[in-house]
Amino acid sequence: MDVIDAMDTRLELREYSDESIDDETLRTILEAGRQASSGKNLQHWRFVVVRDEDVMAELADRSPTGGWIDGADVAVAMCTDPDLPYHDIDAGRAVTHMQLAAWAVGVGSCIYTVEQAAVDELLGIPEDYHLSLVVGFGYPVEEVRGHKNRAPLAEIAFADRFGEPLELD
Repeated sequence: MDVIDAMDTRLELREYSDESIDDETLRTILEAGRQASSGKNLQHWRFVVVRDEDVMAELADRSPTGGWIDGADVAVAMCTDPDLPYHDIDAGRAVTHMQLAAWAVGVGSCIYTVEQAAVDELLGIPEDYHLSLVVGFGYPVEEVRGHKNRAPLAEIAFADRFGEPLELD
């Protein structure tokens, strides 16, 4: 699958099959995050990879919206240095790379919210790092190719000034 197809068809998935993500596939996903651009090339992100079922259940308990994470095969907690510029932007870039790489090999994903202090403690995240986000990964329960309901480009892209129509051939 090429990157454009991955962007066009990837959906946030919150239900996963029992199939495990093998180490080679997980490495591909993590390498995609590692290869993402970062502000000033600081590469300050750190990935806490969670596979343990008990820890996954604890992650589910420490989220107001993400109880579904307990059904994912892997969770990745994205940690960044909050004292460095662009830390949350860089976390988003790395996770987007991971999600697209995962989708390209048939693995679904979804970002979710957590009770930060509780997850920091659970995962042993040092005080000098910020838990930017957590994303769950797993194989979909059935084959999925998303169709997104998005606003037309003419409604969201403008020429030179906000509200000025952008005309493309």
